[in-house]
This record gives sequence, C-alpha cells and structure tokens, in this order.
Amino acid sequence: MSVDVREDEIVAAVHASERTWVSVEAQIDYELDPTILFQLTEENAGDRFYFKKNDSTASYFGYGTIKRLKNNLDNKQSIFQEWKKDKNDIELIHPNSTYHHLRICGGFQFSSHKNSDEWDEFGLNHFILPEVLVTISNGMSFVTYTGKRQNFDISHFKAIIEHLTQSAKNAHAEMGQVQSIDDIYKEEWRDLVKETIDKLNGNNKVVLARKRLIEFNKPIDIAYILKQAMQGEKNSYLVVLESASSIFFSQTPEQLMEVQEDVLYTKAIAGTISRSHKESVDQQNIEAFLNDNKNLSEHQFVVKSILHDIEPYVNTVEYNDSPKILANDHLYHLLTEIRGDLKSESYIGLLDNLHPTPALGGFPKEAAVKYIDDNEFGTRGLYGAPVGYIDMYDNCEFVVAIRSMLIKGQYATLYAGCGIVNNSNPDSEVEETAIKFTPMMKALGVDKDDES
Repeated sequence: MSVDVREDEIVAAVHASERTWVSVEAQIDYELDPTILFQLTEENAGDRFYFKKNDSTASYFGYGTIKRLKNNLDNKQSIFQEWKKDKNDIELIHPNSTYHHLRICGGFQFSSHKNSDEWDEFGLNHFILPEVLVTISNGMSFVTYTGKRQNFDISHFKAIIEHLTQSAKNAHAEMGQVQSIDDIYKEEWRDLVKETIDKLNGNNKVVLARKRLIEFNKPIDIAYILKQAMQGEKNSYLVVLESASSIFFSQTPEQLMEVQEDVLYTKAIAGTISRSHKESVDQQNIEAFLNDNKNLSEHQFVVKSILHDIEPYVNTVEYNDSPKILANDHLYHLLTEIRGDLKSESYIGLLDNLHPTPALGGFPKEAAVKYIDDNEFGTRGLYGAPVGYIDMYDNCEFVVAIRSMLIKGQYATLYAGCGIVNNSNPDSEVEETAIKFTPMMKALGVDKDDES
C-alpha cells in the first residue's frame, strides 16, 4: 500500500538540523498488527519490545537499537537522567502530527540486592531507544525511524515502511507440545507462607511469589503467545521485552504510575477473588468481597502507602474513598484510583519512592523487601517490577509486571504471588497463586488438563 511519507518536508528538515540524531515519522492510515510485526522482524529477535495500554487506546512496538540505557545502579533515576540528556540531541521531524512518538521502553528489576544468572541478560536497569518504533492508536499507525543525521537516507526510511506494511509469511504461528509442568518448590513455598503468617502481626504484610516451569518440545513462538494474550484479559496491559536469548512477557492489570502533562495518575490494586462468569454467583461474591475484612485490610495497606509515598511530589490529591471493582477475565480486584497535580519537575524520584507498593512487596516496605530477598525461592527479576516507557515530553507510564513469565527457548518460567497477612491461610494462598498463573497458561496455549 502506498504511504505518503511527505518526503520533501522530511529531507528539508533533516538538512536544516544541526543535531547528531534525527527522528522522522510517517503516518499509515490503518492499524498494523503487532503479531505480524513480530513475524516480520524475526531477524531482530532479542532486540524488540511491545507495550499495549490496558484500555487499548495505544500500543508501541520497537526494534533495532540506537542505544541501550542499561546499568546495575541501585536507583532508578539514572535512566531518567541519561534519557533527558540524550533526547536533547535528537531532531524531531513529524509532518503528520503535532506530537512526536519516540520513546524508550524497558524495566527495572524488582530488587537490586538479589541477582541470578537467569536475569543477567537484562541487567538491573534495562531500556531500549529503538531504531524503529511503530505506534498504533485510534485506527492509525505511526512509523518512527531514528538514526544519525549524517547517515540519513530517505529511501531507507521508505523501505522500512514498505517492509512493515507487507503481510507476514507465516501468519499462523503454532506452539510445540508440552513436555513437562513443574510447580517449583510448591510444598516448600506453602511451608514458607505458614512460617511467615506466624511472624506477622496485624500491621504487617509480606507478598510472597512462587514459580512454575513449563517445557515445550520446541522454542516458544512469541507471535503465538501475543496473539493468544490479545484474545483474553481485555483490561490488562501487555508487555514484551527482549534481551538476547531472554524474553520477558507480562499481561498485568496493575499500573504503578502515569505522568501526563504534569499530572500523576496511579492506582491501588490489592485484594483478589476468582471470577466464575456466572452473573448471579459473581454478583454475590462481589458483595461479599467488598465487605471482606482480610481483602479490605490488604487494600488499605496499599492505599495508605501510596498516598504516603506520593505526598512529597504532589500539591493536591484526589481518590475514591471506597474501593471499586476491577474485573479481569479470571479475577476481580479491589481498586482505588488516585490523581495528583505534580510539583514542578518532581516526578523523577517518584518511581524509587513508589516501588514496590505493599501489593508487591508488603508493609512496612523496607522490612518486607528484605524478608523477600532473604526467604523467597529464587530471584524475581522483572516480575513485580516497574516496566514501561518514557517519551520525548517527560510523559511516562509504568506498570507493575505481575501475571508474567520469563521465556528462554523452549522453557517458560511463570511467576505469581499473593499478599500474606496474619490471618492468611497457606492452602488458600497456594490456590490463589494457581489462579494467577492462568493468564500466562492461556497465552502459552496450555490447558489445565495438561498440568501434572
């Protein structure tokens, strides 16, 4: 399909620029399919990302790397500061819109104090500035190409667009057969939950996570699991981050924070029950859920912690006094939406302050995270961690990457956790984590009958 690149305007703007980098855009008058984009860019495997907003208003697919913003520093502010410096040397050329879509995408590992070989390819802080970014929004797509100004070639840009607008050669991706399913340290984890309950009082909470390993008889197809995930969990974010042979995949309902034009948006999501899809049963369960002391107490932990953490950064705060219901395909959660007007240029420190919320770490925060590092089996890596993007205008969005898995070749390690308080029940927590594995199981095309 022919695309009006507005060649003359772009070339003139490139020639007029004195910056090191140029970032040019063209508009396509329909939405490109992200599963096909993954198939068309297989030669860039290990160097791609995808981020879809939970309301499906926008998604971002990137490949190729201009720069990796990657380090093992304890604080997350280093990435913001490095990006702020780099973006000032990029000329933005976007004749089709008033807004330029370039952004970096990546994540910060859950803990800087506990590492393992399985997460080495990501590093503690890992973000990508893509050579090619596709923004899919409101029935249109924007292709953004970024490169050195002195090497810019308009014909190369046009060739990229032509490549991305073709049909994939293999539009029907398939998964291999399941070889084994192993709930790693399941009984030991149950015992850890019991030990933790005995140590907690009414004012403390610790979130504990466990893992499930699924092996297939051939490498896992990322286009397949993305397509499967997009058919379910309509209210969730979708995140794919690749680094060499590792792929992190998350289908999460939980936003950590969003900044748009100096306004902070965040959500407290804590408390969980399963969903039956039988209207009368679900309504009865929701009514009980909204009056359940265990879940309400867990939710209030999170609300109070978030309000405390954002207080130094905002002038005013608005939020719903009573929790709402957040419905996903398999689960219901308690939800409180929070909005705050930011103080000038204050949001850079927010991420360090907000993460982890009590929904992912516990309360008090420092003690809970230390307990997790000391006692949990294995390393969380990007599970439960802030994952998201920062754009050219200091807007950003970060989600908490629950309902997630780490893929390496034919192996997928699934992660799920739950909040432990002093009246928790170990068997119920095992059941809750099993339910929370469901979105990743469905994305992999694994039926419950396949479980061992």
